[in-house]
Amino acid sequence: MALEIERKFLVIKDGWRESARPGLQIVDYLIANFDGGKMRILFCDDLPTMTLKGPRRGLTRSEYHMPLPEADARAIVDEFSSGPGLEKCRYQADMAGLTWQIDEYAGIFEGLVTADVELPFESFTLTLPDWAGREITHDPRFGSGRLAAAVADGRPMNLESLDYG
Repeated sequence: MALEIERKFLVIKDGWRESARPGLQIVDYLIANFDGGKMRILFCDDLPTMTLKGPRRGLTRSEYHMPLPEADARAIVDEFSSGPGLEKCRYQADMAGLTWQIDEYAGIFEGLVTADVELPFESFTLTLPDWAGREITHDPRFGSGRLAAAVADGRPMNLESLDYG
């Protein structure tokens, strides 16, 4: 099982688009939350993957990805998902030797853009691009589980009230 060391930020400018690779359409279904961890099924350009993430300790958590046959993934979503999936387009942009993932949300979160970056170690000194705003790594409102639950309940976030920093 791999370890993920990740930081996440709100995006405040479009400058990332200049170096981004073409985006992938993702539908993210929350299957289970457990003791700070979660299980999700992601359809990335219709290719399904099961993702398990453990509880976060600092910036680090365990992470496991497993491709699934589409029929199995759809059966799991139909049986266990809490509701409709969280829709987003994911882009990748390389900067200063790191790959940033930028998620542009659709549906009730249209207008929300976040960026995360995986680090080689927790104490890594990160130089932020000018399009990265306030850090939201530990803000529970922006976790995929919380966003997916909001989609299931039809509760949009008031994006205008956010401090983008």
